[in-house]
Order: sequence, then C-alpha cells, then structure tokens
Amino acid sequence: MDIKEFENCIAEKKPAENAEKEWNGRSKIFFERTEKIYEEFSQDFVFKVIREKKLLNGNSKVLDIGCGTGRHLKEFSQYTPHLHGLDISSEMLEYAKEKLKDIPQARFFHGNWLDIFTKEKEYDFVFACMTPAISSSEHLKRMSYISKKYCMLERFVYQKDNIQEQIEKILGRPYIHIPHNRKEYVYGVWNILWQLNYYPEILFDNKVHTVENEIDEYMEYFNGTDKEKKAVLNFLNGAAKNGIITASTRTVKAVILWEV
Repeated sequence: MDIKEFENCIAEKKPAENAEKEWNGRSKIFFERTEKIYEEFSQDFVFKVIREKKLLNGNSKVLDIGCGTGRHLKEFSQYTPHLHGLDISSEMLEYAKEKLKDIPQARFFHGNWLDIFTKEKEYDFVFACMTPAISSSEHLKRMSYISKKYCMLERFVYQKDNIQEQIEKILGRPYIHIPHNRKEYVYGVWNILWQLNYYPEILFDNKVHTVENEIDEYMEYFNGTDKEKKAVLNFLNGAAKNGIITASTRTVKAVILWEV
C-alpha cells in the first residue's frame, strides 16, 4: 500500500480554523479534570515505558508537541530540566507555565509547531500525546528530523465507561464522537513509519478503573434532540448520588516508539 493510503488513517477529520478558540475555551475544565488524577499520573503507561527503556537522563532535551496544561512536562521534569512545550492554545500554556515555574530551563512556544521547530537533531526525545498536530506523514517526518534519539506518540485506542454504554443503548447510537478512539490511527502511523524505514514499536496498556464524573461532564459534548437530551438527563440523574456518577471505565492506550 502507498503511504497516501495510510495517511487517510491518521488525517485530522475536523477543520482547524477555530482550534485555538476552542482549546482556550476548554482550558479551565481540562486543567481541573487532569489535576484530579495527577497524583496517579507518574504511574501512567508512558512513564513506565520511559523508565523501563531508560529513554531519558538528566541531560535529555525534551519537546512536548501539544503540551496542553503541562502535565506530561511536569512529570518529565523528574528526569530532566531541559523541557520545551508547544501548544496552539495560549490559555493552556499559561497553566503549563505556572506548573513549571520552578524550572528555569523550561521554555514554551505558542503557534504552529512546523513553523517553529526546523532544526535537525535538536531534541533527544520528541513526544506528542492525543494531539491533532500529528496527522500526516510530513508531521512524522518532521518529528524524526528534529530528534536525534527517540520519538514517541501516545494515543487512546479505546476509551468508554459503562455509563456511556448505557446512554448509547438509550439513544440507539453513539452519543458523542470521541476523537481519540481511533484504532486506525495507530495502524496508519506504524505503517507510515515502516515505509519511511524506521522500526516502530507499539506497546499497549489495557486498564479497567473506577472514575467519578459530574453529570455535566457527560453532557458537555452531547448533540441530539431535546427529547434525547431529556431521556439522557433522566438516566444520569437516576445514576448520580449527590450529583456524582461512579463509573467503570475501560481504556486501551497505545504508545508508538521509534528510534531515529
């Protein structure tokens, strides 16, 4: 198969014209949600892989593309202070700067990463997690070009909880589009990298865990009729205790690692 066919698997489906405005609008709630689970974050699969494979040391220079509120960068700081983060959202970056204010070597960039990072072999480790910024073979080539050691992508292959499943039974259809749940993305990335003469490794992490969500979190991206919305809210209110819903979530994460 041609690389262009695999590019269809990783292409971003949503236009990016209003991406900054959209992510700025979501920055506060995103920060609050991720902070809720930060205590467990050091045990996240990405860092398990980094520890076991000894990918970072005290001199490693790290770039996080689509760094958001800086939660990965904060954990990377346990290995090295030489941290650069980029995001399209200026408000996300403000949270990241605050989080890493005690690390003077940390630098942050706002804008299109392709325009900013053009120097060959500038970083030891180039990382991107769940970001639409990596959506073509050119993006993968650039990641590889600016790295002198490793590149890593993290992506959800599957993420759904039992409450979402019940909502979909009520509606008879998927109730929201979850952009990260794209098995074909991982398939496309691996094949593109293979055709570019790299030897990518894919590692999977399968977890079932309990989460607590507010009703609003289930309705945030809901798109349906007034009748459907009423039915879903009735179900959620019945499942909630003091406004909080306890759900069992299954996640499958894929980490794609390649050496340049």
